[in-house]
Amino acid sequence: MKKLWATLKTMSFKEAVDYIWEYYKLHIFAIVFGVFILVSILTTVFEEKEELYQLMVVSEISYEQTDEFSTQINEQYFEDFQVATDNIISDGGSLSEQSYEQVQKLVARIATGMIDIMVTEEEFAAEMLEQEGLLDFSEVIDVSLLEEHDVELYKFDSEKVYGISTNQFDVFNDIEAFQDRILIIPASSKNLDKTTQFLEKLLES
Repeated sequence: MKKLWATLKTMSFKEAVDYIWEYYKLHIFAIVFGVFILVSILTTVFEEKEELYQLMVVSEISYEQTDEFSTQINEQYFEDFQVATDNIISDGGSLSEQSYEQVQKLVARIATGMIDIMVTEEEFAAEMLEQEGLLDFSEVIDVSLLEEHDVELYKFDSEKVYGISTNQFDVFNDIEAFQDRILIIPASSKNLDKTTQFLEKLLES
């Protein structure tokens, strides 16, 4: 290093730059690349990741309509976490009547707890309940709050609430395709605290 400094002192600024570039450019590239990798790693480790709340639409609702709904609900309703919306295109009817690829996708997502709440049809909700696949809404929210807001409750001949109508929530009414649908909670859902926040926020709006 002393020898290099002594050499550089005898040169003009331009000559020194040319000299360093000629003999040390590989070292410079290595240092720049190393810094880039380090910054990338630190950014990945320490960057605050936005929490996701997974909403699955199982209905004859297009991807375009689902995207529109997803944009609207995130822009107008939620700041603490992002609602990530996905589709299973269904023409109605039971699960056995749907395409194999769609059923496979849905079953995999439910089995791994990757669906927090669902928008679907009454027949599909009833079928999931028969398979013991739904959570009682009283486990995430005071049902009396739903009743106070005149939310239609679906009990499916039981004493518990396993579904609620989308019709009493503005965010669903803004997009016609989401009207006359049912909200249900898969029994495998893991983000129950966020489901409480999700429903309470919709009731406030």
